[in-house]
Amino acid sequence: MKSQNLFPARLLGFGFYWAWLFLIGVSPSPIVGDVSFAGAPFEIWELGFRLASVAAIVAFARQLSSDGGRKVLLAACFVVGPLGTVSLLAAEGGLVIGSAALVALADAATFMLWLCFFGHMRVGETALYMALSYAAGALLCIVIMSLDARMALACAAALPVLSGLAFSLSNRFYTKETGEPSMFSHGQPGGTDGETTFPYMHRMACTLGLYALLFGLMTSVAVCNGFGGGFVGPYIEAPCCLVLGVLLAATFRSQKGARRLYLAYRLIPLLFAVGFAAFLFSDDRTYFVASACVMLAYLTFEITALNDFCNAVKVRGLSLVRALGFARLAITGGILGGWSIGYATTFLPLDPTLVAMAVGIVVVVAASTLVFTEKEMFSVQGVADERILSEEAATASRGEGGFAQSLVAFGEIWSVSKREMEVLDLLVKGRNTQYISDQLFIAQGTAKTHIYNIYRKIGIHTKMELLDAFDAFCHERGLAQKDDRGE
Repeated sequence: MKSQNLFPARLLGFGFYWAWLFLIGVSPSPIVGDVSFAGAPFEIWELGFRLASVAAIVAFARQLSSDGGRKVLLAACFVVGPLGTVSLLAAEGGLVIGSAALVALADAATFMLWLCFFGHMRVGETALYMALSYAAGALLCIVIMSLDARMALACAAALPVLSGLAFSLSNRFYTKETGEPSMFSHGQPGGTDGETTFPYMHRMACTLGLYALLFGLMTSVAVCNGFGGGFVGPYIEAPCCLVLGVLLAATFRSQKGARRLYLAYRLIPLLFAVGFAAFLFSDDRTYFVASACVMLAYLTFEITALNDFCNAVKVRGLSLVRALGFARLAITGGILGGWSIGYATTFLPLDPTLVAMAVGIVVVVAASTLVFTEKEMFSVQGVADERILSEEAATASRGEGGFAQSLVAFGEIWSVSKREMEVLDLLVKGRNTQYISDQLFIAQGTAKTHIYNIYRKIGIHTKMELLDAFDAFCHERGLAQKDDRGE
């Protein structure tokens, strides 16, 4: 079975998760209605436990980056997910806390499984899969909502299991076809030791949390004050994600087209501003417009940011579980903060829409001018370019000896030694220092010395410059390199 043939399984697998979350993990739930404890909606409790669950995943990232870790996370899909769903039927009083904890654990585990799997896709595919999966989940949720209560509950309980089965199938055939170990293979560590992310990724995570706060704030103010006429999330998210999916598919029709994705970062603050301005009118019609703008802005940033986290992981060999867990921690913390502020507005003698507008303006201005600026946009685009060139080099290496001949000729020009040639081969394939050290059975210090000598001979300072130099060398001499679309 070809990897491309598994596209529906991957799309629906992650979509099953999103449909389940829409049906169970929100307030009010379309299946069990309003569930609360101590006056606070169920979603606030679920978000709190989700934050704790994701923090545990980050803390135990190395242990979870194994086949054993995969089984633990899958157990949450197969057992904890259905159990949390059914327990909501009898959730009253303190039992709400138990149900929230079960749903949160299954939520955190399933999301991490799929996102880490998508992190192994080619550049840009992570964003495309996420957008289309969100849309598929929203549409599936709408279909299930049209069923009678008993059938809808049965479907909701089955969704985590179906998502886990789809993941197992996708992971199995991806590993078999590519020959690459998945993130859950034996001996695959949680990434390199040291920093979890690049410095700019901390700023991106902070911005992700701030924009998630705005998303949670609008949702909570609407729910707590009765805007929108009930449960409307999937009806808004489905078209938003379909639009995003079409745009991403057009953007990533070639690898180098991925650079156009970063234009979206400049439009996000404007979309948020339009959304919160429309929210001031506080009627059902403008609520749909406001929600669509805010949701489109937030989902665009979330999807592109997670895609850039995956780029950083692939380029530097960081821990996939830890880096993506760090991003989900920011998302969950932001949404929880937004829900808490929105819930608090019900106790204040102020117009909740004015409070939301004021918070929205402050957060958008701070996020776009102080936290995630043009400098950070340039940095994430540079990492994406580096990953594109690395994948092009890896694609060329699978050709009929063209890559090897190109590399030898390139090394001879710069008088690269035999040992340095082995290091150079791995460098242009996008490998990091830790990988080179392990592969060649040399110390990391020795690997760094070889890399320094290679850079000095060529007259460069970074891997990006090396990839550019090698790419230019191949094109100048007319050495064949297959386009990635021929794969």
